[in-house]
Amino acid sequence: MRQILIVTAVLLLCSSVAAADSPDRWRVSILAAEISNASRGVWSDDAHAGLSVGLAYAPTPQWDIELTAASQSHVSPYTRLFYVPTSDGAPGMLVPATEFRRYRVTPFDLSVTRHFLADQPIAPYVRAGVRYVEAPQDPATVAFVGPGPTPGQSIPFIPVAEGFGFGDRTSAQAGAGVRVRLTPRTALRAEVTRLLRSDGADFDPLTRYGIGVSWVF
Repeated sequence: MRQILIVTAVLLLCSSVAAADSPDRWRVSILAAEISNASRGVWSDDAHAGLSVGLAYAPTPQWDIELTAASQSHVSPYTRLFYVPTSDGAPGMLVPATEFRRYRVTPFDLSVTRHFLADQPIAPYVRAGVRYVEAPQDPATVAFVGPGPTPGQSIPFIPVAEGFGFGDRTSAQAGAGVRVRLTPRTALRAEVTRLLRSDGADFDPLTRYGIGVSWVF
């Protein structure tokens, strides 16, 4: 949460400074974002959503470019290795076990948006851009585990990696949404975004939804 508060403060400061020179060209949005239809594990009853803050610059009423930063916590299976000694004095062995750990990610999205009916109370839009999500940190540990050597047979060890097993992700994405004007400077906003790739992740689902409020400066 501290990361998203820092980003919020920076975006608001930038928008306040820029608004003096370019009125009505900057928009700040706060969204309940990262909402997805990905299945949640039985180990977590958290709502699959996060908080997102965006800053958009609109050179014309029909076009804008927006940078958003989100914050969301997840719970996922985590693999740990335990050393198990033997009672007969023989060498012990490493045994993998799974536990569930909480972690937090901060995705960043940069998008170009085309607005339709920009001067109307209800204005749909489409957008395209790129998304980056840094994976939770895993210890760089790989071990070979198994029951040990068997007389007359090869050693039945298998490699096991500790950690979540995630990697950083950079993806192209596209989406669509609608703005509903409440006042000349305030609007409700709802949208859906889809990654342009075939593989999702627990912390980076393929399809996401967002809803919130925007203010024009």
